Amino acid sequence: MKKSIFMTLAAVVVCSLALTLFTQCNKDKEKNPEVKMMYYVSVSPDVLSVADVEINYLDATGAQQKEILTDSAWRKTTTANTLPLTEGVWAKLTPKTSIAEGNFSLRIHTVAAYDAMLVNGSKAYEGWENTNNTFTTAQNYDEVAAWCTQSPTVAIVIDKEGNSEKTRVDFGGNGDEMEDLDRAFCEFICWIFGGDPDENCHW
Repeated sequence: MKKSIFMTLAAVVVCSLALTLFTQCNKDKEKNPEVKMMYYVSVSPDVLSVADVEINYLDATGAQQKEILTDSAWRKTTTANTLPLTEGVWAKLTPKTSIAEGNFSLRIHTVAAYDAMLVNGSKAYEGWENTNNTFTTAQNYDEVAAWCTQSPTVAIVIDKEGNSEKTRVDFGGNGDEMEDLDRAFCEFICWIFGGDPDENCHW
């Protein structure tokens, strides 16, 4: 009889511990943030006629990835569940081996943004950009090659509170200058990635 009682008590204790661990695991899972990482690169049509464009970016694990740009606009959205994290994107521009003489209007625009649901239930959104603000007219290989070396990078680190600041990611040969997004461009990014401007763009 006593043995049966002890066995019952032991079973209750084991079940209680299992339930506690299960509940704790669920709570830990609920504490993970949800971060939508967003990248955008656009080029003027002439860029693809005079250069090969390779997009380098960081994925949700922080690993460097590469994709070839085949259209005038490229976008990538991925989701991460940890903070802090780093975003980075750079378009490597390589002049084509044969470029005929001509007037080429060259422009590239690079953006990194994020939309995060933090562990405390609040949301954080911010975007950073880098662009050659005016079209550059190139006429030959040397001028195209010089312009290609100025391809902009955007690299930011996002802390646990959802704040971001400029950082540097070495993709090999890239710079790291960038600017904050103004409200108009924030609304544009929301339009691209499906965000809510009223909720995300507070200027």
